[in-house]
Amino acid sequence: MSKHLTKRQAGVYLYIYDYIQENHYPPTVREIADAFQISSTNGVVEHLKALGRKGFIEKDSFKSRAIRPLVAREKAVMILDGIIPNEVPTPAKPPRPARRPAQTYAPAQLPSAPRPQMRLLGNIACGSPIYAEENFDNTIELDPHLFSRGGEECYALRVRGTSMIGDGIMPGDIVVVRPQKTAEDGELIAAMIDGSATVKRYEKRKGLIYLVPSNPDMEPIVIHPEDNADFQILGSIRGVLRIYQ
Repeated sequence: MSKHLTKRQAGVYLYIYDYIQENHYPPTVREIADAFQISSTNGVVEHLKALGRKGFIEKDSFKSRAIRPLVAREKAVMILDGIIPNEVPTPAKPPRPARRPAQTYAPAQLPSAPRPQMRLLGNIACGSPIYAEENFDNTIELDPHLFSRGGEECYALRVRGTSMIGDGIMPGDIVVVRPQKTAEDGELIAAMIDGSATVKRYEKRKGLIYLVPSNPDMEPIVIHPEDNADFQILGSIRGVLRIYQ
């Protein structure tokens, strides 16, 4: 360990030592700069590097309060190359870390947020189309933001049939529908055909609309424009819920 310190290095070291004794944790580089009225923290960093090279401190460069003195104060004063304590520069104002006032919280007094609700309208077929009976009195606690970026008005339908088991949609599952009137090719949709509702994969082939099941044992529903079928896209399937009894 080198015994030669400048007056400023000695002052910084004793300041760090006394700060830790008073506060039980080391000062930051900014606090040292403010205490000695050093305009740039780079100057403090250089002093700390010198103290480290000379064996007076250890510092973790990745943490803000990680300076550890290695020399007892009395021994440090004795080996400061002829510097006596009266000549060691001291901070202009001794540091007094601000203490935040204690805060108390009373969660019981805070108003409880309403639980998000989603309408469960009825049944929809994953097989042959069936009528989707709307039941506005039935709801499930579900946040629509989970299924649409803008939190659009989604609703839920309970699944019947096995035509979409290849997509992991089983009888008794609940599908979440985001209302829309158009669909992209290959999109999973809820659709109404002649007053009956179904869940299928939407595809367009040579001017025809195919509502394709994912069960290989079932055939797609083909809609011919000349048939004047009452076909309507109800919305896009945004999610599937399964409740185990």
